[in-house]
Order: sequence, then C-alpha cells, then structure tokens
Amino acid sequence: TNHGQTIFLPFASKFSSAYTPTVRGSINGKAFTFPVDTGSTGLIIGAPLLPNVKLDAKNEAKYQRGWEFLDSSSLLYTGRFVPLNVTFYGKTSARRAVTQVPVLVVQSVVKCPGYNPTTGKGVCPKGKSVKSTANLSHITYMGVGFGRNVAGSGIDFGTPDHNPFLNVIDINGHSTARLRTGYTLSTKGVYLGLTEKNTINADWVKLERGATENPRDWAGVRMSFKVNGAGDFKGTALVDTGVPQMYLQSAPIGTLPNVTIPNPAPSPAPKYTRRVTKGTHLAFAFPNFERGVAGYDFAVGDAAFPSQPKYVQPVSIGSGPFVNTGRNFLFGFTILFDAVDGRFGF
Repeated sequence: TNHGQTIFLPFASKFSSAYTPTVRGSINGKAFTFPVDTGSTGLIIGAPLLPNVKLDAKNEAKYQRGWEFLDSSSLLYTGRFVPLNVTFYGKTSARRAVTQVPVLVVQSVVKCPGYNPTTGKGVCPKGKSVKSTANLSHITYMGVGFGRNVAGSGIDFGTPDHNPFLNVIDINGHSTARLRTGYTLSTKGVYLGLTEKNTINADWVKLERGATENPRDWAGVRMSFKVNGAGDFKGTALVDTGVPQMYLQSAPIGTLPNVTIPNPAPSPAPKYTRRVTKGTHLAFAFPNFERGVAGYDFAVGDAAFPSQPKYVQPVSIGSGPFVNTGRNFLFGFTILFDAVDGRFGF
C-alpha cells in the first residue's frame, strides 16, 4: 500500500481571488498555461492552438463528437475528442507529470443564450445564436472537478476518464503504478497523487457514488448550512476555483435574506440580480452539524474574513440546498480529493 508517488505543480502566478489559478505545461511540445477549474471537468483547447492535430472531413469521423456549454458566458464549444498526452510542469520544467485524456479540440464556438444543456446535444437551435467575439485561438480551459456529471446537468462528458488530474500515466519518467489517484489543492498549488505525507493533516468526509459505474466517479461532498443561526439546510457543496463569488440555494426548504440590484453582468444577462443581504450570518458544516469534520462561518460582506466570497448570490437551480463556495474558500482550507476511496478532505 505504499502509494509514494506524487508531484507538486506550483501555480503559475500568485493565487488571487481575481483569477482562476493556473499551472504550466505543454501538449505536443507546445507550451500552455492551463486554468485549474474545480467547477467543471475536461480539457478544452481551440483547434488553431494544436496545429499538429489534423481534423478534417477525411479523418474527423474517427473521433467522438463533443461539446461543452459554459452557463456563465452562454458559449457553446463543439469539436472532437482527441486522445492526447498532456504534460504538467513541477517547480521546473524538468519535473513533470504526463496525463492521457480525450481533449475537446474545439472547431466552432457560438454564443447561444437559449441553449438547453439537458437536451441540446451540442447544437444551438436555429435563430438562438447571437454575435460573439469568441475566438478559437483564445480557448484553453481545464476542468479538474468531480461529481459534476449528475443526471440532467447536461455535463455528459464530465467523467473521471476526461479529468486531467485523475489520469496521470508518468511522473518524472516513471510509470505511475504506485500512484494513489487524487489531488490536493491549496493557494500554493496542486499535488497530483496522494501520499502519507501530503495527506497527514487531512480530515476526511466519505463521498457517495457518482453518476456512472466508473469506480473513480464520486458525488459532490455533503454539507449543511444555517442562516442567522436558524435552519439546517442539508445538501451538497462544490468548492469551485473557477469563480470568486458564492452561489447558495436554500429552496425548497426556506428563503435567504436578499436584495435586488441592477445586474453588473452585460447583456444578455437579466437586467436585475439578487444578492444575499450584507451582515447575514452563514454557517457551514461538512458533512453536517452533527458529525462536523470541517466548517466555517462568517457575516456576508465582512472584509476581515479571509474566505469571504466576492458576493453571495441566492440561486434556485437544483432540486435542493446547495453551496458553491467559490475559490476564496482556499484562503482558509487546503482541499483534497481521494478518487480511490471516495473521500473529500480538508
């Protein structure tokens, strides 16, 4: 059981609330800076950035058609899944990990505000697309999250075999036979491969099985929250390095104190949006208040609190209580994902 293999990938620049963290690496010898987004799963790269990957009418049928829809921007990426070796660099480019995943090589991007992720199958309905400045040469996105492919999410390809952090085949020239699949994430960077040493202070929450039969597929971590000391909103949590804000759902159990404000997001976003009222006290426990392994609490808007989200937006997108903590959670915690035993650590 000596799972001793690991590699540390430092973030390419200082961790900040303002940006999704990134790591350095390469594909086919070409340098990339990959965002590390725990709120999605899979690697998406614009076709012009991979000139060695030839996709044309003759050969593209060999590769599975794929797509990804980004809610936040209404952008629909479509292309082909091409299996590629992706290299991540450690503290120097001489230290490296190689992972093998199907990469969505994007051949087209459209802005499609009317897209239905559950039924859309990667096609923007006639008359629904709007003009956009999205450019294939600027598309590099990497999702390393888990438990995102729940039924009805439309995240069909968010499975462990598409997760770059879970398919490491080589570290510093050695095969990964002894690697314990999983990762740790802090404000400093990422450890790929769990060891006794990099998990020594972790407190673990057991995860439930994921949406597929894949043994490394696990559901999001359970949590519960209270609002101004009241209620016990039980649901799941996502620690999402892709956003600085928090999304919080209390429905259908109860409501959150909130105010309506003009939406700072540009059109086609709605004209108004809601925010949880400043001063509201929120308390979170993982997995729950009875058997709390980890937790935090704060007053919304309290700038002295290190893990304060940029803002807290009430949502009613899922079937029950849910929190997306946003990346500022990492100012208070290191998080760990054990894909072998299905555990989430703090």
